Amino acid sequence: MIVKPITWEQAIDAAEVELQTGAIADARLNAELLAAHTLGLWTRREVRDRAKEHLTQQDLDHYHSLVRRRLQHEPLQYITGETEFFGLRLYCSPAALIPRPDTEILVEEALKVIGKRSGEVRVLDIGTGTGCIALAIASKYPGAEIVGIDISDEALALAEKNSKRLVFENVRFVKADMRSKDNMSDLGIFDIIVSNPPYIPLPEYESLDPEVHDFEPRSALTDEGEGLAFYEAIFANIPGLLAPDGALLVEIGFGAREQILNLSHNMQLESTVADLAGVERVLIFIPEHQ
Repeated sequence: MIVKPITWEQAIDAAEVELQTGAIADARLNAELLAAHTLGLWTRREVRDRAKEHLTQQDLDHYHSLVRRRLQHEPLQYITGETEFFGLRLYCSPAALIPRPDTEILVEEALKVIGKRSGEVRVLDIGTGTGCIALAIASKYPGAEIVGIDISDEALALAEKNSKRLVFENVRFVKADMRSKDNMSDLGIFDIIVSNPPYIPLPEYESLDPEVHDFEPRSALTDEGEGLAFYEAIFANIPGLLAPDGALLVEIGFGAREQILNLSHNMQLESTVADLAGVERVLIFIPEHQ
């Protein structure tokens, strides 16, 4: 229980101790970001600028309630309802997977591919979730036409909310199931296709940390099998979606490269991109005839 503090500095110090005791990693970071949310701020620096400010009882009660939620291992991003991705401030909710820094690698590689092209570019983001990938690409290429698809109405509503917040007019979100060829064929042909699909094998999913397993949407994490079903569906739909000179970029899980290559009919692997830990993270494919 946080002892009733006088200043924000004292409140944050007390919360840090409580979070550390509750085995929450990066306790100080969490304590400061929860304080920022309570104050309607965004950055830790803004909180530190108000460190000597006295709390109201309402602020104290609210802050304490947020700390209690974090102690239950509810993700920080779901508590605050926001996260940052590729420099964009996005709404976040249990309707969609929390955007990860690793996925920024997928965006960076897609931007490189787009940058090599001339003329109009159409981009498809399969399994858009919060819309983070589509919106990050849109922020750098306002002239591109970008379509994000998802099967979840709740995720699509969240993506639309983020698009409106950022005022991007070159992105639209559509309900579509990539496992259905009839459904996908209405979307047209794209120059670039990107996807961060559910790729966690079921046995691995069951052993995930509670913050992920108990709070993030199961359907965005696992295909209830070996973690390959969505890649198989993507490759099956490629002939009707990807331009002859196009490129497909997918995020992958640890050690999944060879299994995915076995599914990549009529596509050739152009390059593999590793994350900062040296783990293969993104595969880039082009049609075999290129």
